[in-house]
Amino acid sequence: MDGDDDWTRPRENTVDALVYGMQACDGVELDLRLSEDNRLILHHDSKTESGHYPECMTLEELPEYVDLFDDLLKNKDFIRRWTEEGAFTCIELKAPHPSSGKAGGWFDGNAKEKHMIKMINELKYLLDPIERSESSTVIYSFEPKLTSASKKVNSDLKFSRLRPHIRSWGNWTTQRICAAPSFLLNSLPKLMDMQRKEKSPMLPCSLQYLRGFESNVSMGWTVGLEGKKLEKLTKYRRGYPVYVWPSKSDAERLLLDAGLTGLTDDLSPYSVTLETGQARWTKPATQPLTDELRKELDETPVDQHYSKISELKNTVSPWHELSHNERKSFISNWSERWLWEREMNTLLKETSESSLPWEASRIIGHRGTGKSHRGGFS
Repeated sequence: MDGDDDWTRPRENTVDALVYGMQACDGVELDLRLSEDNRLILHHDSKTESGHYPECMTLEELPEYVDLFDDLLKNKDFIRRWTEEGAFTCIELKAPHPSSGKAGGWFDGNAKEKHMIKMINELKYLLDPIERSESSTVIYSFEPKLTSASKKVNSDLKFSRLRPHIRSWGNWTTQRICAAPSFLLNSLPKLMDMQRKEKSPMLPCSLQYLRGFESNVSMGWTVGLEGKKLEKLTKYRRGYPVYVWPSKSDAERLLLDAGLTGLTDDLSPYSVTLETGQARWTKPATQPLTDELRKELDETPVDQHYSKISELKNTVSPWHELSHNERKSFISNWSERWLWEREMNTLLKETSESSLPWEASRIIGHRGTGKSHRGGFS
């Protein structure tokens, strides 16, 4: 079954989209900017649809479609999934366009750092009252000053750099041209080394590093999602979390079978069959299938995918309802399959009815339920 007669995708990066995405998969990715009056708002692009910079506008001046991050945190369905059911949230901090005059414009690095510090402090203020597991959230940004800014804020939040550095200015083509040298000089294993050195809990990366012609052009080890390249990736990664965008229909199952996390732009309830012909399961972490059930689903005829998935959604126990031994069994199986380097005792300390270890392979809703218009890289 494939269609959208009964479902309309919510506008990207809104409360509606993020709440829906949190219910439909293992978590969501969202973008935050800082308004003129220092409020965190849900907005991806460097400009509004009317051509104004969000950082130069107060809440009263912003378009109606722009939601406050506060409003998302007031949504009980979102918070329940995040704090009680093991769902994950990726929060991207967006730097202002240099021409906005905010954060130091084009050249003032100190002002850029101060802007990141201001965003982190506001985020910390909003998140501190929410009882989350440490392995439920990551804060990342393309802005290089995130690293130094995060060290100047007393917080238990976990931070990660987005690489290669995609500028906050320029169109889609310009951004990629500027990022090309970094892409060519840094293989995926090298990026993992950088992230580990910075004590980042995970690596966000482009699918280009793992498949297609572009995956072969970066200097250093090349890795991939199949064959010998996958073997090299698994051995080198040793369970280190890698979050990949875009998780396209023809790559989603390869990512999950490699033990990686995919950020998807398609969470329609009718997207039940991948381009590879396999039945799609969008909660591999928060409603995990045993090997037997996965095999049963894989053997289901295509014309029965929708009904079979609906049946399993109603009968398979979600993560927060599993027993301790059932959760331990999943963690042990995943650890052995993907050669996780951390010891079992350490993994189990991060494991409860409301949390999974960092290494868990997930499907994450990009901007909630996916991009609803073309607007930049991440």
